[in-house]
Amino acid sequence: MIIIARREIDFRPIIGAVVVFGIIGAVIFGIYYFGVAKPAAEEFEQAKLSALDQINSTLAAIGTDQASEAASRYSAEVQDAGSKSEVNAILVEVASTAQLEQKRKELLDEVATATNGTYFTTADVPELAALSQSLKEKINTMTSRSQMEAYEPQIDNQTTLTWRTYFTNLIGQMTVDRIAMLQNSPVYGEYMSKEYALAYVAGETWDTLRKLKFENPNTVEVPVLDTFERTPTIKPNSTVKIYVYDIATDNMRPIWGNATVGSVIYSQSDIATIEWALTDGATTQSYSVNVWESIKAAAAGDADAAAVAWQDYGVDVMDRARSANIGEYGVSVIYMVEVPDDIGAEIIQYELHMTAT
Repeated sequence: MIIIARREIDFRPIIGAVVVFGIIGAVIFGIYYFGVAKPAAEEFEQAKLSALDQINSTLAAIGTDQASEAASRYSAEVQDAGSKSEVNAILVEVASTAQLEQKRKELLDEVATATNGTYFTTADVPELAALSQSLKEKINTMTSRSQMEAYEPQIDNQTTLTWRTYFTNLIGQMTVDRIAMLQNSPVYGEYMSKEYALAYVAGETWDTLRKLKFENPNTVEVPVLDTFERTPTIKPNSTVKIYVYDIATDNMRPIWGNATVGSVIYSQSDIATIEWALTDGATTQSYSVNVWESIKAAAAGDADAAAVAWQDYGVDVMDRARSANIGEYGVSVIYMVEVPDDIGAEIIQYELHMTAT
């Protein structure tokens, strides 16, 4: 009988080797994970976050419906992206779409501006409302920047034509020949004939016409204080342009044009007293009269005072001075001018400030 002796196997070296290789593997994996995989994953996530921020700050911020929809779509694509290169490719599309939508917004904003004026808006003028709707619908169907750029001249042409037609019809319905044209910011206006108003409208584009209104306004007569030195040739029935000093801009600006001067009032302290002397040989006669006091006496019923030719005295004095090419430069004068109510209120504000300071 053969007896085979059983030999005990020593597993300790094997187990030790496994442990050693396990430790080595763990170290290698750790090095790979912490040195390569984890930084790459973090970098990828950071790229996604950066891309989402870029989408929100560019495309989503534009504000058009198409931009908002595209921003949502691209954000979802970034979230689902499997690599950094895929994220970068999405950002290229985002940049292209942002340029397209920025142009769309520019055109939509231009339409909103062009069809809404200072005095008249789409809420007031059905033709402007219809044009605004039509232009916006057309712009919103466009899918390329070149389409939009080619459409810009049509926006200008159509809005200009609509404003011209509106004002032409409005002016045509007016029954007076003296029409007031007004604009705001800064306040300015002038009187013009109906024919001139129609010609003016026909020659302007929407960016000017949207700031205007034409009307037969309620008017008020207001005083404008000046001096003979600055306005030596102005007299009753003169046509003038009125300027005001604007403190905000530190300069003069026109506030009303083609105004007709009504009455002119000169300061009594400057020209009411007449003192003159007549010399004949060795004899000198001195004369003195106070026209202001004479007028007061005439108003009180004094016959002698009433006989003094004081009517139109002030204007006559200044006309004679102009004819003689001389003048008292410091003579104060008030010109009464007829202007629309709002312009009159504006002039009075400037006059009160000037006389108060």
